[in-house]
Amino acid sequence: MNTISKILPIAILLVAAGCADQPTTLDTSNHDKKSSDPVGDPIDKNGNNPEDSVGSEDNTFDHQPGLGEDETYRDPVDIAKQRAEEGSPEARARMHSCEKMQIQSIKNILVQFGVDMGATGNPPTAAQLVNDGGTALGAANYPARTGEDLVWTAAGAAKQFDVFVQAAPEIIAAMPNLDQCKVDGAGTEVFTDETDGTVKCNEAAVTCLIGRPATPDHLAICESLVASASDVNKGKNIAVATLLAAAHSCE
Repeated sequence: MNTISKILPIAILLVAAGCADQPTTLDTSNHDKKSSDPVGDPIDKNGNNPEDSVGSEDNTFDHQPGLGEDETYRDPVDIAKQRAEEGSPEARARMHSCEKMQIQSIKNILVQFGVDMGATGNPPTAAQLVNDGGTALGAANYPARTGEDLVWTAAGAAKQFDVFVQAAPEIIAAMPNLDQCKVDGAGTEVFTDETDGTVKCNEAAVTCLIGRPATPDHLAICESLVASASDVNKGKNIAVATLLAAAHSCE
């Protein structure tokens, strides 16, 4: 018997065995076979209930049968109203995608504004607050195999504001000598004390603080913070800290 004659019977048996089993069908034993399902959808022409495709409560999650209106549906008018309240697309993108400032970036900003990162004191200086505030600021925990946080927390935002408040007196004193803040080679003061007792915030200094052209609104907020404080010097510190915090927290 040649080779083909030996292989042929075996191949026929394999094909027959493969065709012996019927294709598997969906187990519908858990479903009540009626002429229609609970919501009135009829059995199809093959005798299958459309609801069989979602299984039963015991073995699968019953998804919504369609994309129509349900309990999670929101009126497009309400969505448009919410977006209008949140502001422009640029403002909404900044609000929903802002990452926390990294600790090293905070230190770099302080250095660029003339803050002494080696200073100590009582109460703690800005340098001490940022160097010792790693937990609140979301510092990396390498023994635990976790990197520095990327998302803002209430504790981190409050700690960063504290850092800027403590750094404000040093920044105010250093501003006239900062090369990056000079205009045509001339330094600028952050504040101007007027003869009538009011305090004006200088546009060039505010521009340097926030890293973008200062607007009348920026200056108005700055001057309002100074005027509303219990002490002029405290008001100046709070104004500088507020401008820095807003500029570096996507506000």
